[in-house]
Amino acid sequence: MPDPIQLISALLNRIAGQADVEESAEWYLRSNLIDYKRVLLRKSSAQEIEFATGALMRFCEQSLDNTAPLYRDCAEIAEEGAKVATHLKATGR
Repeated sequence: MPDPIQLISALLNRIAGQADVEESAEWYLRSNLIDYKRVLLRKSSAQEIEFATGALMRFCEQSLDNTAPLYRDCAEIAEEGAKVATHLKATGR
């Protein structure tokens, strides 16, 4: 299972230049990814991660071209984050 934190960090590095353009898709994505990374690092509850995963996917679906690599990267991160939530549920968190 790929580590979603590493996937987020790699994607943030790849979009760094474009994310500096205010109000670009990458600019908004950077903010969403940073927030999502914070939630994943806290691992406070499966429910919190599920909520954050849903929010990230809504952003990706509404703001990114679903045929573009950026969308696929975003979806992969959300999928791996959802696995973290599933694991937390299995351990009672």
